[in-house]
Amino acid sequence: MNSKPVRLALIGLGNMGMEHLAIFASLHPQAQIAALADSHVPFVERAAASVPAAAVFHDPVDCVNNADVDAVVVATADDTHHEIVEACIARGLYVLCEKPLTTSADQSLQLVNAESATGRRLVQVGYMRRYDATYQEIHRTLQSGRIGEPVLITQRHRNPLAVITFDEQQLITSSASHDIDVFRWLCGEDVDEVSAIAHASRDGSTVFVVLTLTSQSGVLGAMELGRGPGLEYDIGCDIVGSSGVLTLASPTPSASAEAWMQRFHQAYRVQDAAWLAGVSGEPFTGASSYDGYATNVVIDAALASLASGRPQPVRQT
Repeated sequence: MNSKPVRLALIGLGNMGMEHLAIFASLHPQAQIAALADSHVPFVERAAASVPAAAVFHDPVDCVNNADVDAVVVATADDTHHEIVEACIARGLYVLCEKPLTTSADQSLQLVNAESATGRRLVQVGYMRRYDATYQEIHRTLQSGRIGEPVLITQRHRNPLAVITFDEQQLITSSASHDIDVFRWLCGEDVDEVSAIAHASRDGSTVFVVLTLTSQSGVLGAMELGRGPGLEYDIGCDIVGSSGVLTLASPTPSASAEAWMQRFHQAYRVQDAAWLAGVSGEPFTGASSYDGYATNVVIDAALASLASGRPQPVRQT
């Protein structure tokens, strides 16, 4: 393992970027925040005030191409991820990219292929639930065979309207991505088919989407994703196996605007520390560029199902 500090660029300094900034600052001296970038000047100035020694950039790609760094954390808007991660790969920089990897399966596949051409693993996608202690516990228990083979995995993901105003498509493209990744991670295989249905209250305040998935070996998945004024932030997961049942231990639902971060704050810390160790030479343990691509493929198929009203095959290239 490399004992030198990892020189980091943090790109995207809104709420999520500032959370990463605080975490990596606490990981000093293993991490050295050497560059900051955001196209929104007040955000980068706010961050620079706490890290005065860091180089400041107002163009994310300029930062990737010119900052004196070893690795990059990307927490910008979803539609900017492809260009920034592509630049990281071209320069041979390690990158931790907040989900989604990109906004389409085609763009994510381009990154998978570009990374593969380097012969090195450079990309990790920020599916932090894989690092949450309660999710890790059900993953370990499932892998141990204690409840037999998985038959059905159900998940819920609810948000108060005051925090999330997503429509049906956004619930699939954003909220569902974590749940899809968890399903693939628990199954240990890709998704073969997906269907999506949605329903909203007459006034439009409450919207729910239900996804059903089938894995390559036939494991069933059912996900409910919604938002509404009568809801609190609440996530859950149950696994029915051939000889038992597992239920995710989860804190009491909360209507706080920061409930999701409070719920997964420790998972983010563990994720960031583990990724930093990977950059320093230890094995990477998080979601790969392929995992990001595979989730995009399921999302694209789910959107097609929502539009057509029919199940859709999920085809990875």
